[in-house]
Amino acid sequence: MDSSLIGLVGLIVVVLIAEAVSIYLRRPLGVILRTEKGGERSDFWSAYIRIILLLVPAAFALVSFPEASRHDPVMAFVEQLRWGLAGLLLTLAVAGKAIHIPSPRRITHAPYVPAVPPPPPPPSSGSAR
Repeated sequence: MDSSLIGLVGLIVVVLIAEAVSIYLRRPLGVILRTEKGGERSDFWSAYIRIILLLVPAAFALVSFPEASRHDPVMAFVEQLRWGLAGLLLTLAVAGKAIHIPSPRRITHAPYVPAVPPPPPPPSSGSAR
């Protein structure tokens, strides 16, 4: 089998996997970004992350494009797929770190509330007869 055909098939498979991950993460990513960054910024960052999720794995797959000197087409395909998935995992890790939203601090103990003395009793208004 021709090495360029194997490389093209490997590249297409990597891009399809990256697009599937991107589609799967579209809604949760949109919700997280919308609550944290607002509407317009959320749209930008969502589109940016989707583009990066496609381009980085494709670039990694292109770096490992099979050469004509390889004799085993299956190993060439597996190597290209491995590099593409490594690029996808690296992109997911960096994107996750970039949009990490710290959780609010939890109070582990009740705050100190000083005791309030009761109000003094009202003066007696009884008259002595």
